[in-house]
Amino acid sequence: MNIDAHGGVDLHIKIFEPERLVPLAPAIEHLAGCGFDNPKDREIEGDWIFSGSCAGAFRKRGLLVGGQLDFAPLMEILKQAKVDRIEVIVRHPRSGFSQFLDSGWTIETTAQSIEYRKTLTPAPLVPPVRLAFGYRLINFLPISLLLFPVGLSLIMRWAALRARQTDPVVVWFTYWSLFGWMISGVWLLWIEGSTVLDCAALARFLLNDSPWAPLLQVTFYVVPPILAQLVCTVASGAVLARAGGEQWMLPVSMKHAFWHEPVTIWPILCLWAGVASLTLFNQVALGLACLAIAYAAHVVLVGLWLRLQKLSRYELPPGDLRSRILELALKAGVTLKEIYLLPATEGRLGGPFMIRRRRLILSDVLLRVLKKNETEAVLARQFVHLRRHHRAILLGSAVVSLPLIYRFSHLAMVEGRLPWALRGPLLVWITPVLLYLLWRRFERTADTEAVELTGDREALAHALPKITQLNVIGFYWRRFEQRFFPNGGAGDLQQLPEALPAREEGSLVGANAGDAKRLVSAD
Repeated sequence: MNIDAHGGVDLHIKIFEPERLVPLAPAIEHLAGCGFDNPKDREIEGDWIFSGSCAGAFRKRGLLVGGQLDFAPLMEILKQAKVDRIEVIVRHPRSGFSQFLDSGWTIETTAQSIEYRKTLTPAPLVPPVRLAFGYRLINFLPISLLLFPVGLSLIMRWAALRARQTDPVVVWFTYWSLFGWMISGVWLLWIEGSTVLDCAALARFLLNDSPWAPLLQVTFYVVPPILAQLVCTVASGAVLARAGGEQWMLPVSMKHAFWHEPVTIWPILCLWAGVASLTLFNQVALGLACLAIAYAAHVVLVGLWLRLQKLSRYELPPGDLRSRILELALKAGVTLKEIYLLPATEGRLGGPFMIRRRRLILSDVLLRVLKKNETEAVLARQFVHLRRHHRAILLGSAVVSLPLIYRFSHLAMVEGRLPWALRGPLLVWITPVLLYLLWRRFERTADTEAVELTGDREALAHALPKITQLNVIGFYWRRFEQRFFPNGGAGDLQQLPEALPAREEGSLVGANAGDAKRLVSAD
C-alpha cells in the first residue's frame, strides 16, 4: 500500500493459489475507507490479484495526513480462502513526523519513503490501525537557527551605535569584519538546519513528488539564508550611516553583503564537499568534481565581485607611493595587477586593506594613520602572506581537519581503544587551538621577512599596533595575546595603548585627515 502526500492510496494485493476464489473489492474498500476507481479484482493463472487507487483514503489537514486501516473484513475473507498469513507493507513519503499506532511493525526508512512491515494472520478481532504523517510546527524548529545571526546583528548594531566615544570608522571596521564572519556563519548554520529539516523530503511532500520538487528543494536551500542576510544587511545601515556622515548607501551594503561574502563561502562549501567525498565516502569522481567546482566558483565569483564594485574610478594615481608599492611587491615575489584607494566612508571594506586576485585595495584610513615607511612595512607583511599562501594553507587545514577527525575516530584500532570523548569531541576542540598556533607561526614568518624586505624593524613595530586599533575586537584580542605571548612577533615590540583612540570632532580617524591626493604622497 502506497500512500501519497495528499492522502491518496495506491494498493496492490496478490494471493498465491487460494483454495477459494473470493472478490476482494468490498473488503479493500472497507480497509481503505473509500471507493476505488476502476479496480482490477480478478484471478490470473490461479492467483487472485487486486489493484486500484483511491484519492480520498486519508484526510489531509494542513501539512498532516492521517487516517486508519481496518483489516478485519480482509482477514475474514482470507480466513475463508484458507490463507494462513499475509505480508503487509504500508509505505508513505518521508516526512518530519510519522506515527503508526500499532505494535509489531518493523520500520524501514529511505531517502524517499518510510515503510511499515508486518505479517498478519487471520484473527477473530483485528482492531483498526491509525496512521499519521507529515509536518508539525516543531519540525520547522531548525529554521529558528537563522534567528541567531539576525539577533546577533541587532545586538552588534546596538553596541556599535552606543560606542559614542570611539571613532566611527573604527566602529565600522569592527562591525563589518564581524558581520562578514556572521554572514558566513548564516550559511554554515543553514547547512545544519536544512540537513535536520530534510529539504529534499519537504519539497517532495509539498509537491507530492512532482518533477518540480528539485527546484523547490534548491529554493529551500538558498532563500532562507538570503532573507536572513538581507535583514542583517538592512540592520547594518545605521552603523554605516554613522561612518559615512549620515549617508546610508544601501547599494554599497548590498554589494558587500551579497557578493563579498559569497565569494568566500560558496567555494569553501564546495571545497568542503569535495574533501568529505574523498575522505569520508571514497567518492573519487564526485570529490574531484566538487574541488573543480570550488576553484571555478572562486574564479567566477571574484571576477563578478570585481566587476560589480566598479573600482576603476578608484585606481591609485601614479606617484611615489604607487611606484614604491609595486616595487615592494615585486621584491616580495608578488605581481600586482592594480592598486585601488577607496574611501572608508563608503563601507566597502571591513579593514584598512584587502587583496583580491592580485589586486590591492587600500582604504584611505590606512594612509591617514600610518606614515609612509609604516605603510610599506605593513604591505610587505601582507605580500609575504600572499606569496607563501598562508591563508590558503590555513583554510585547507581547517576544511580537511573535521573529515580527517571523523575518519580517525572511526578507525577500528582507535575505536576499540580510546573512549569516544577522546577520539571525537576532544580533537574537535583542540583543532582551533592548533590552527591558531599555526597562524601565529605564519605571522612570525611574515614579520621576519617583512623586516628583511624593508630593512625597517621599527616601522613594522610601530605600524602593527596602529592597525590593531582600527578594530575593537582585534585590539582587545591583541592585549589578551600579549599576556600569554609577551615575546611574540614584531608587533609585540611596541605595547598597545591602554585604550582605543577616542573620537575627534571634524575628522574621520584622527586629526591628520586629509584628501586622498595629499595622502598618496604623504610622508
